[in-house]
Amino acid sequence: MSETPSGPGWYDDPDDASQLRYFDGVVWSSHTTPRKSPTIDDSVIGRGAQQPDGAGLQGGWVHPGATQPGAAQQGGPQGPGQGGWSGPGYGGGQGYGAGPAYGGYGAAYAQRRDVLPDGAVLAQWWRRLLARILDSFITSIVALVVAIPWLGPMFAAVTDFVDATVAAAEAGGAMPDQNAYITEMLTASLPITIVSLFVGLLYETVFLVWRGATPGKMALGTVVRRVGSPGKLTVVDAIKRQLIGLATAAVGVLPVVGLLGSIVSILDPAWLLWDPKRQTLHDKLADTVVVLKPR
Repeated sequence: MSETPSGPGWYDDPDDASQLRYFDGVVWSSHTTPRKSPTIDDSVIGRGAQQPDGAGLQGGWVHPGATQPGAAQQGGPQGPGQGGWSGPGYGGGQGYGAGPAYGGYGAAYAQRRDVLPDGAVLAQWWRRLLARILDSFITSIVALVVAIPWLGPMFAAVTDFVDATVAAAEAGGAMPDQNAYITEMLTASLPITIVSLFVGLLYETVFLVWRGATPGKMALGTVVRRVGSPGKLTVVDAIKRQLIGLATAAVGVLPVVGLLGSIVSILDPAWLLWDPKRQTLHDKLADTVVVLKPR
């Protein structure tokens, strides 16, 4: 195994000396290209042109100014395109054509909109959705365990309200004050909300900085990176990606602002459906993209 390169680019393939392999700055990708053109052995560039029998020079390039036997002498040396370099495709009025396209990303990915300039493939929406569902399940379980000490008061508030409502209905008396119940529930659930937000923030930040992906993203074969530079995110980048989610969750209990927060929380992930780089709003805020993990 060769030494790990210092930055992204094309390098000698550690597993196959006949190929080049792309290194994205963190790991070797699955993208390879031949070290030489597959058609190089059939190329006639640099070889002598086939001359008819009886020609004075059998093969080889005719140097500018040289005269082949039987050809009329021209005044002064002749440059390319004037009977000089007679190799096929070079001079002689034919021009110097582009070589055959092979390997690399230009030919393979030129028409693909889901590929970044360095060859990374953008993750599909369904991968991101399934990864988010899996991550939400994991963080919910963890948050529930951490929040056990605060669950008792919330359940007690619910039980007391239900008991009071049933008793009032049976006795034909006045129903309990719903506003007081809502206030009690908000007070009891506030610590649980804070615990959930903290668990989600810690979960995302640690895994994005450490592995470049959360467990949900790893399970779906995706990683998070900055748009213009492959590699793992910084702590600041990871936190930026979560600011929209934290803000919408924090204002969710407020009457009017909470409604706007709900709209933003829906628009945020949906944005990738029409964005050319498949970025959500939190991706744009942090200048990140989610791509398929190189194999």
